[in-house]
Amino acid sequence: MKRIEEQSYYEILEVSVNATAKEIQKAYDHAKTTFHTDSVAVYSLFSEKEIKELQAAIEKAYQVLMNDTLRKSYDQSHLQTFREQKRDNMEIEGIYQEKERALSFTDLSMTAGGEDYRGKTLRQIRERMGIDLKAISVQTKINKKILEWIEEEAYEKLPALVYLKGFLKGYAQSLGLDPQQVVEGYIQFISKNRKK
Repeated sequence: MKRIEEQSYYEILEVSVNATAKEIQKAYDHAKTTFHTDSVAVYSLFSEKEIKELQAAIEKAYQVLMNDTLRKSYDQSHLQTFREQKRDNMEIEGIYQEKERALSFTDLSMTAGGEDYRGKTLRQIRERMGIDLKAISVQTKINKKILEWIEEEAYEKLPALVYLKGFLKGYAQSLGLDPQQVVEGYIQFISKNRKK
């Protein structure tokens, strides 16, 4: 899984490069609550040192992305990646809504049990629905690379488990799948494969 130091400020707050101040504020508030030292979920997953590192990274990301000058400077230093993402987002803006209107679920057999929701299965469902990965990225504001890693089952590149669960939930919702089943199935699948 991708370490916090390897993530961009946008990835840390789980927002797109086009995120508004309101979206950044909402993401920051959510991250701050999630990674509070009193959080039971976080307490069981991370050491005290790791929680402090996560909190510091969240604060730094928030400070930079909420300050127009600092954000422009940050974007400039990561220009190539962000340009590609912004261009993709602009090209894709309306595709997801068009696909959603045109979909017919009657010819899809999505009877996968929770344990079957691995990356390859999710990709097959998405492709059968005719939805482009870029469209999901735009709709969910999840980096396209992360979505690719989820589908490719590239576990070593995936973000921390807390983030991964949120990304899986957004992915599932964009396909009209049960988010809880997808999250549980995917996590169960990667847990089994790590033990092997």
